[in-house]
Amino acid sequence: MTALAYRQQGFSLLETLIAMLLFAITVMGLMRYQQVLTAQFYHYADEQRAWGLAAQALEVYPTTIDSEEVFPSGTWRINLIARQRDAYCQEIAAEVKGPHRVNVRLERLFCLPYSQPP
Repeated sequence: MTALAYRQQGFSLLETLIAMLLFAITVMGLMRYQQVLTAQFYHYADEQRAWGLAAQALEVYPTTIDSEEVFPSGTWRINLIARQRDAYCQEIAAEVKGPHRVNVRLERLFCLPYSQPP
């Protein structure tokens, strides 16, 4: 037989296994990247929700939001802190703590008109 008849056709087993290994590593890397993106998206969404809740808590002040009714799971907490700035102004801080280490604090001043005595 001639040398042409003994020539190998296709890939060897070793080449195929190396190609499969590289493909598996690439797919695992892409899956990890997708997991990180998804986790960041949920963290960002929770943070946006926390800012909205803090703003809502300051809007309805002096009434309060019952966090047990709004969030029965108990993963969210809303805390209002009042501090007197002077005779006319009071500073109210709304702290919201949520899942995945989401902590936001929003502050607002509530002042009486200077024509009204304290």
